[in-house]
Amino acid sequence: MTFPVRVIDTSLPELLEQLGTKKKSWVRLESGRYLFKIGRPGTGENWAEVIAARLASMLGIPHADYEFAVRGDEKGVLSPLIVPEGGRLIAGNELLAKIHPEYPVHEVRQVSDHTLGRIHGLLTHRDIGLPPDWKPPADSITTAYDLFLGYLLLDAWIANQDRHHENWGVIHYQQRIYLSPSFDHAASMGQNETDSNREARLTTRDRGRHISTYVNRARSAIYERQDSAKPLKTVELFEKAASRSPTAAQIWLRQLERVDAQDIAALFEQLQESEASQIAKTFAMRLLELNRERLLKSLTP
Repeated sequence: MTFPVRVIDTSLPELLEQLGTKKKSWVRLESGRYLFKIGRPGTGENWAEVIAARLASMLGIPHADYEFAVRGDEKGVLSPLIVPEGGRLIAGNELLAKIHPEYPVHEVRQVSDHTLGRIHGLLTHRDIGLPPDWKPPADSITTAYDLFLGYLLLDAWIANQDRHHENWGVIHYQQRIYLSPSFDHAASMGQNETDSNREARLTTRDRGRHISTYVNRARSAIYERQDSAKPLKTVELFEKAASRSPTAAQIWLRQLERVDAQDIAALFEQLQESEASQIAKTFAMRLLELNRERLLKSLTP
């Protein structure tokens, strides 16, 4: 069995989405409003979004859903609106700019003001709650920051390097403010590597090129301090973020520990060859295995 592909009628009106770097448009289908996002040619952005969403489900994290879709000759992913009708998504850059007037709200990449400390200070505020329709895996997940730790665990597991300040936020709806479900995970699992590079990294005896070294290089888009030269690496970020809420961190690590490798293999088996080659699947699964091992080293016995 393979993942289904939704066909979007080309006669349906669409509204272009300006946010982000990829081509996106909003379409209204019979079941509501959806975002159609087209992965860049030569990458695996489409399959990475679909797989990452299902991995987020395995962890118990609220997230945007993604399914494969085509519109005319364009291939992409379709995602239902995560904001209730009448609600508003407020991205992280806008939130941080309200607290820090000097914050570079219009920059997206290499924003050293986008620090863990500022995110922690914001997401521990009592006015920002948890998604109302989401059930936490434990009662001790009480703050938006506790939940955001789960997003950072997901990022570290899948090597998502795109958690910049427009790729997280809060939803303001009916006098409530709560952390948005996680979204936009396309920059993950080595989806933009060529098959020749993947095979070389899986088989080489050169430790510098091997996948076990490759996984250590993944960087987040979040900095430790404003004067940091580079953003924190994804696993390093989770570990530093975990120290600010260790009980919640252990809960998320237990969630990761419960994920069954056979379930992951079954997930990748559903990917069509036209979306991901066998070597791309093998590489992604090995990446997930190695990152899982690295993360679980910090799990308390």
